[in-house]
Amino acid sequence: MRKILLLPLFTMESGHHRTADAFMESLRKLDSSIQCEKVDFLSYVNSTFEKSLSEAYLKWITKWPSVYSKFYMRFFNRKSAILEFTYETLFLEKMERMIQEKQPDLIICTHSFPSFLVNKLKEFRICNVPVVNIYTDFCVNHLWGKKHVDLHFVPSQDTKEQLINNAVPKENIIISGILTNNHFLKRKKRKPNDWKMHVLVAGGSLGLGELSSLRESSNSKLVEYRVLCGSNFSLYKTIASLHSDAVRPYSYVTSPAQMNQLYDWADALITKPGGVTVSEGLTKKLPIFIHSVLPGQEERNMNFLEPRGLVQRLNDDRPIEEQIISVLHHPAAVGKIKRAMQYYANEMEVHSCMEAAGYMYDRLINHADQMRIHYIDQVFSSLYQGG
Repeated sequence: MRKILLLPLFTMESGHHRTADAFMESLRKLDSSIQCEKVDFLSYVNSTFEKSLSEAYLKWITKWPSVYSKFYMRFFNRKSAILEFTYETLFLEKMERMIQEKQPDLIICTHSFPSFLVNKLKEFRICNVPVVNIYTDFCVNHLWGKKHVDLHFVPSQDTKEQLINNAVPKENIIISGILTNNHFLKRKKRKPNDWKMHVLVAGGSLGLGELSSLRESSNSKLVEYRVLCGSNFSLYKTIASLHSDAVRPYSYVTSPAQMNQLYDWADALITKPGGVTVSEGLTKKLPIFIHSVLPGQEERNMNFLEPRGLVQRLNDDRPIEEQIISVLHHPAAVGKIKRAMQYYANEMEVHSCMEAAGYMYDRLINHADQMRIHYIDQVFSSLYQGG
């Protein structure tokens, strides 16, 4: 039995968790004997500390976004010796202890923080467990562990070239896009004749983002909205109080199958530029409109997505509905979006989470088993010949 340890960050639901869950599901389908465990390292260190830190982070990015943006660009957008020294001093020994306790045969990181720590342990020859990075944003910050990671599933050709320039062997880098649940690969069923447009609105799992402008669409006769409020109960109550058939709120959706049904219902997606949600929209080939951008990683995602025509930024000074209709009713505009999506899809070297899991399984698990069997055969052969 093989034990695989998956390391996202924080206990709150996020794209890091959704990708980890999707990969676990794929691995279990490949080999039911595999034991997968998902652990938030900060909670392992101290659950109270994790809760305080996650709450402080959310408050920071929502209350003082410009300050966090500057902090991110200073410490994550470039190599920071101060940040790395702090993380090593506070957490490296604890990561070593956790790995010794869990005894995994393989480690998968879906966030830069655990990846940095495990990479350091391998650099210092304290850990010899194979490590995989699965990137969940379109731009890779400098904290991610790189040189001592055995396999990288990257979002684009740009990221592959960036890693090669950081001395990562190209054979260890696979362009996969941002991996999403296999449910989203199912073909969209044709809808019955419906002259209304259907728009899915997502604010992330925490319902972050400025969505109050949807109030103006509560009496729409042209567009029907379904709003994913996540755990933002205030947003849910605000939309529910409209008592509108055109704008309906949903609390946090946990089932990938249910989420896929919502994507199939939709003609377009309004969201933030979070890596996993945008990737789900791209997989479903939905025109994607950006309603707000959180500071830090989402700003960098936007810098990747917008110039490539993969998302359209909404203008705060114009009604949302007017902007959506102007695009979706314009065949040339829709065609341009579809071509941008196809151009991006052509970069992929694996095309699904299941395919990525299969590649990793053959490369790091099957191959290791075959090498072990070959070694044992050699030992017994030598003993037999010696006898």
